[in-house]
Amino acid sequence: MSRSMVSKEVLMSVEEVGATDTHYSASRKFHDCDGTACLKIISTAGSITVTQQCSLDDVTWYDPETAAGAAGAVENAITVTTGRYLSFTPVLCDYIRFKVVQSGGATTNVTLELSYRVEL
Repeated sequence: MSRSMVSKEVLMSVEEVGATDTHYSASRKFHDCDGTACLKIISTAGSITVTQQCSLDDVTWYDPETAAGAAGAVENAITVTTGRYLSFTPVLCDYIRFKVVQSGGATTNVTLELSYRVEL
């Protein structure tokens, strides 16, 4: 009989992302995710896009794609000051991290907190 629990981890903590910059969160071993995940995003200004990246070895990173195009999108062009939990469909892989792209404007401080259901 299996059981599950929720894992929660801050992968980016008040990291400054300048205009037209790209930053990457810390990575997380992700092989135990059951396919249920959400990301809490807090930013102070500007407009950011957040996507999931995948790795088999925690060294080489990929932007996942399907036959129809991009996959792994969490949220596009958002401005969040008080925080927002965004449910997304994770791309299952051994390791994940998040790519944060500032699409211009003011420098922003970004915090990302990943929560997902773990199968034990």
